Amino acid sequence: MKIKANAKVNLSLDITGRREDGYHTLCSVMQSVSLCDVIEVKKSDEMTVICDKSELSGSDNLCFKAAEKFFEEIARDEKVTVKINKKIPVAGGLGGGSADAAAVLFVLNKMYGEPLEFDKLSQISLSLGADVPFCLGGGTVLAKGIGEQLTRLPSLPDCFIVIAKKGVKSSTKDMYNAIDSTEALKTSDIDRILMGLTNGDLQFAAKGFYNRFCEVSESAVLSECESVMKMQDCIYCGLSGAGPSIIGIFESEIAAQNATAELVGNGFEAYCCTPTDVGVEIIE
Repeated sequence: MKIKANAKVNLSLDITGRREDGYHTLCSVMQSVSLCDVIEVKKSDEMTVICDKSELSGSDNLCFKAAEKFFEEIARDEKVTVKINKKIPVAGGLGGGSADAAAVLFVLNKMYGEPLEFDKLSQISLSLGADVPFCLGGGTVLAKGIGEQLTRLPSLPDCFIVIAKKGVKSSTKDMYNAIDSTEALKTSDIDRILMGLTNGDLQFAAKGFYNRFCEVSESAVLSECESVMKMQDCIYCGLSGAGPSIIGIFESEIAAQNATAELVGNGFEAYCCTPTDVGVEIIE
């Protein structure tokens, strides 16, 4: 079977605290988008993960662990080959690895006659990473805790989302430490976001979007990207996750395509995509 593993973006992201185990708690509005990896899963004589980015192949890939956990849960000694066509930027704050692992869980459950209910798949997915449960279901979701407490929200109104990335990812640990040592300059407005989504008013909702990591990110790259996007009338620009990917939300497809082309010309890796209501989609 082949399946699309859709990327995720953070429309908002607030850091709400830190647990005794060191994990930070958050409150975030997350959204799946049409930028995706394509995963192919076949029954095999050995467990294998092959990616067109060779450094991601092998047993360290989260897809390998997802398949192992699935077969352990259903108590079957089965093996599969997982092939990954990678389109989601690696280490970009877009949940690519989590999306791939969620897709493997989803497709294996289909291949083996759906022995597990969705809630059980979600439990397994959480053991693989905090973003994996969201990627399994996708859509527009309010995430709390470490990202595992999910509440489905009204869908994001029709729009175009430009994703841009330049440079390497800063240490997420260092960024969290920077946030811990500073007072928040601003927070997202969850009530406004919820009201805007409920009323289908993208402009209203977007005024509540904010990502706390913008305060401790590489400001030069963010400023350059924001300048290009605002010249094309984006209604919001900010980081996804802890970056380095930056998102811009547009109501006009032409404006989004123009911004994408200009960013590519300025040395960014850039994509124009749309919101989706699911995290995974079967192709065949």
